[in-house]
Amino acid sequence: MKVSRARENVFALTLTGQELSALVAGARMALDIMEGDPHAPQEAIELLRGVIGDYDRALARLNEPDGRPGRPSG
Repeated sequence: MKVSRARENVFALTLTGQELSALVAGARMALDIMEGDPHAPQEAIELLRGVIGDYDRALARLNEPDGRPGRPSG
């Protein structure tokens, strides 16, 4: 794994699929636990939900041939 700083508060990561899977799985597990904890800070839960959602959308775009999500017809 390699981490570099692109600019202030922006990082670039180079990692294997296995490393990325481990990080995302850990984030999903943390969110699941936090959602069941009445003492977990709501701000942290919302931040983690947002990060996971951003990741899921970016992954969906990666899987599209043109790099953009499909558009609904109609």
